[in-house]
Amino acid sequence: MGAESRTSRWLSGSYFLGYAVAVPILVSLTDRIDARVVFAFGCVVGIVANVGFARFAHGFVSATLLWSLAGISMAGAYMPGLRVIIDRLDPAARLRAVPYYTASFSVGVSVSFLAAGLVAQIAGWRAAFDVAGVGCAVALVCLVLATVRTPEASQRSGSGAFDLRAVLRNVTALRYILAYGGHCWELFALRAWLVALLLFVWNKTMAGNPASALTYWSSIIALAGVPASIGGAELALRFGRRPLIVSVALASVAIGLTLAALGSRSFLLAAFGLLIYTVAILGDSGAITAGLVEATPVEAQGSTLALHSLVGFVGGALGPIAVGIALSLVGGLASGTGWFVALAVMAAGSGVAAFAVRGVAKA
Repeated sequence: MGAESRTSRWLSGSYFLGYAVAVPILVSLTDRIDARVVFAFGCVVGIVANVGFARFAHGFVSATLLWSLAGISMAGAYMPGLRVIIDRLDPAARLRAVPYYTASFSVGVSVSFLAAGLVAQIAGWRAAFDVAGVGCAVALVCLVLATVRTPEASQRSGSGAFDLRAVLRNVTALRYILAYGGHCWELFALRAWLVALLLFVWNKTMAGNPASALTYWSSIIALAGVPASIGGAELALRFGRRPLIVSVALASVAIGLTLAALGSRSFLLAAFGLLIYTVAILGDSGAITAGLVEATPVEAQGSTLALHSLVGFVGGALGPIAVGIALSLVGGLASGTGWFVALAVMAAGSGVAAFAVRGVAKA
């Protein structure tokens, strides 16, 4: 078990390494060349990574190398995909399109996990990676069909190189980037520990085996945030992005702490509380990224989105680790006090987001 755990950590690390190295290069390139080229590259690398993993991952070295390619694929697809869209829309339309794109990412992640699990049960884990490769190919076809008759709405004037100094000079963009890091800290921590938390409450308040109840509730809770992200961004356009993000982030902190204090009293209370908590966490997601896009000049969007994506990914990686450390230091998975502290650590992400965006100048 120890060896398997170490291998799993190395695979996760290789994915992060591939992503972290590639994202400043690939996303920044969209300031100079058509983002469709970068997105297509990401799709092709994704096909190679997934199909290659299914066929050639026979040992530690081959698995880590191939999975680092999967990280590179994500770097070439996620934020470049956003630029494919916003480069073809006028300023007003692009702000409305951003939350739909980020929400579709959450849907894709949920469906991919579901599909991978079903295929792995029926045909084995290698077939699940083959299906993931097919998904990358489908994305490539969709790119061509969706954009073949749609020209870019703005001209490119960036260098195509990652320009950290230009990003650091944009204080407003930096505030949105910090907020996104806090958002990803909380969101990915909750996703990583959701089933374990539900199991803790079930064992404390219910009798018998949970069977599929945990999977059922986890799926509902995860998908509840999708309309919340879109709805939050729409409300931000009507009532102001800054007050919306700050209000939702502070509400998320309050809900997280309330859940920490009361959630273990009933399984249904915990399940509904986690659903509301997820809605609050994702309620400002689309608005944060839309705010970043609005605050960034066209010639610097590649570099800015690259740092945005990287900080978010780092937050998403560190959040679950911090929650795990909190649990291990305060009683473990079976401790109510441990879960209280863990949820407080999660909610700190929205606290950071509220603090960061609070300083954004009023429009």
